[in-house]
Amino acid sequence: RHVGLVSPLQLAKRGKADVTVRKTTGQVLVGRGTYGRQSWNGQTATVFGCSGFLGRYVVARLAREGTKVIIPYRGLYEYVRHLRPTGDLGMIVPMEFDLRNPKQIEECVRHSDVVINLIGRNYETKNFSLEQVHIEGARLIAEIARESGVSRLIHMSNISAKTNSPSQVLVTKAFGEQRVRESFPGANIIRSATIYGYEDELLNNIGKFKQFYMTVNKAAQKLRPVCVSDVAHVIDMIRDDEQTVGQTYELFNPKEYTRKDIIDLVQLLVCEKVWHVDVPPKLLRLAARMTDILPFHYTSHHEVDLMSIDEVPSGGPGIHTFADLGIQPHTLELTALQYIRHYRPSQHEEDPMEPKGYKAFRKLPVPVSNKDIVV
Repeated sequence: RHVGLVSPLQLAKRGKADVTVRKTTGQVLVGRGTYGRQSWNGQTATVFGCSGFLGRYVVARLAREGTKVIIPYRGLYEYVRHLRPTGDLGMIVPMEFDLRNPKQIEECVRHSDVVINLIGRNYETKNFSLEQVHIEGARLIAEIARESGVSRLIHMSNISAKTNSPSQVLVTKAFGEQRVRESFPGANIIRSATIYGYEDELLNNIGKFKQFYMTVNKAAQKLRPVCVSDVAHVIDMIRDDEQTVGQTYELFNPKEYTRKDIIDLVQLLVCEKVWHVDVPPKLLRLAARMTDILPFHYTSHHEVDLMSIDEVPSGGPGIHTFADLGIQPHTLELTALQYIRHYRPSQHEEDPMEPKGYKAFRKLPVPVSNKDIVV
């Protein structure tokens, strides 16, 4: 066969969008097939923490764009089975691992050029302490990723993470950031505010416990909630943009809310009063400590500590936000209903978002005496 006599139909058309050159390693990745789910863009990503709230959205977004995704999991296969249909046949690869086993972590990242660490906990278990999850686990993943020749590492943290925080959760997350920077200098750190969505613990908890929702400090905690799809979008853009290597991002809502504002919004949208009870922080923390001994998770004293800490962006030099990526985050007032509509009474289930002309997107706080709310 003569090489010079190849038919034009046999020539594969390639454009700039088909080729990715990794800035840190110089690795050239060439996509195959048409763009989208039924192709391969040449990239392989390992998503630790894929079975969590944010993880399923990140995996779905990567798979939709033709990225081969390794999904390490701990425990039962059923925890990640729902992620398989998000990608084409063979593009979602489950692998069992233990966060304390370097060999298994190395097997999970061996063939990847991107590693995304979403592992995080707001409470301790008999198997893992906060230090093991947020510090040692993050350091181990970063070290093994660098030694395995991984091009990009994206590490998920918290917007309130500080080494002098009163919350042990945020302290360990801050030290975890430091260990990741030391082990993988080109890592991206993402500090997100409270995330809301279909499986969140903000809007859904208010709706679920609307008959008895406990707060502290008169629900004055300041929050900057962001939509889970926006956070997944940022992670996907960082993964694909080599100009973002080593950058730190803080993701937060442009508008500041108190927890009381969000409670008022939820009770307006579900057309039913939310009965919230303010409990002294020390008393609620003591009760939460007692639940820590239960074999299943209900709440934790660490989560009570987080209820008293405001989400305040640092705004320091070198900190990037949604605007630097050209992303306009979703508005809480306009998107919250789709996540909590099922908490409405049956007679209001099909009602529109704006009851009797009231504009739910007007500036909070929302008046709780609205006649459309069922008391």
